[in-house]
Amino acid sequence: MLMETILVTPLIGMGDTLMTTPALRLIKTRFPDWKLTYFTISHSNYELLKGNPFIDSLWYYPLKSAGILNGPLHILKNISGKYSTSLTFYPANRVAYNLFALLTGAKKRIGHTYLHRNLTQLNWLKNRTITEDPNAHCVEENIRLLSCLGITCEKNDIPPMEIFLTQQEMEAGRSFREGIGAVTVVGVHAGTSTFKNQSKRRWPKERFIELINRFPDYRFLLLGTKEEEDINRFIMSNAADEKHITLVGNRPLRETIAIIGQCDAFVSNDSGLMHIAAAMKIPTLALLGPTNPAFIYPWRTRHKLIRTGIECSPCYYYSPKPLSCVRHIDYRCMTEMSVETVEDGLMELMESKKKAKV
Repeated sequence: MLMETILVTPLIGMGDTLMTTPALRLIKTRFPDWKLTYFTISHSNYELLKGNPFIDSLWYYPLKSAGILNGPLHILKNISGKYSTSLTFYPANRVAYNLFALLTGAKKRIGHTYLHRNLTQLNWLKNRTITEDPNAHCVEENIRLLSCLGITCEKNDIPPMEIFLTQQEMEAGRSFREGIGAVTVVGVHAGTSTFKNQSKRRWPKERFIELINRFPDYRFLLLGTKEEEDINRFIMSNAADEKHITLVGNRPLRETIAIIGQCDAFVSNDSGLMHIAAAMKIPTLALLGPTNPAFIYPWRTRHKLIRTGIECSPCYYYSPKPLSCVRHIDYRCMTEMSVETVEDGLMELMESKKKAKV
């Protein structure tokens, strides 16, 4: 097969970006001479991929803030015509992704066709496609997409998600854990992205307080971005005992990743940090409502999914349409999730971890 020069087009979410990493390993393992460039438009995704040995060139350009003319001009000047293939991973059902792929000038523009709003989002601008599978995990969708490059892989052989920290970064995470001095440390992400109304995926912050209060012997780490500091401070200031809570705060992403990697378990809404915990092989309790668990469950790590079982859940599908409560019942799939159910889930997860060590 002829050598490919591949440009991976950008995704916005950290979790979405992280779920492309198994495919990167497969590409470079099967065809080590192929040149793979990964284009990112957010600094967090750049930090997430930094040090990945399966990327030949990692590119960061803040396309969203560059302006309506500067962005396309940057692509045309620096990218157009320089790659044989553009690879648009899943999920990318938006006009902007498809226009980006077109502007690359790549002869092969690989991506998905979607079951919703496919034509209006210009997915027909791609010329090598597979149709999305509503029952497949995002990681699986990205592996399936590699069939357009002649690469196939059985599900059981799909690699885990990967983050490549330096030895110094890992040591800093261990030092943080040692400084806490607790026997059992549980990471908590009570936030989510706010993009496209995704804040509605959050379990009520008051429930996180109740959950923490039920485990006085655990040390809980509150993690999140600057925009989630208010939630974390609310939880900390209203908990029964602040002494078993540590506010990690808005630290650099790779420092946060190293700290997550030292947790005994992780409790999270559907978020990028949930996928980071999975990539670090941390047992993960995922609190899911509108999003389809088949798409985004914590990949290749011990996990438990908590859902209410409301019949209209999941309702969200990948498109530019913001998240909305289709039944107009005020996101009961999240608000009616009981503390008792989450408590039982965390206890079960911790027990399964103990048994695995025996």
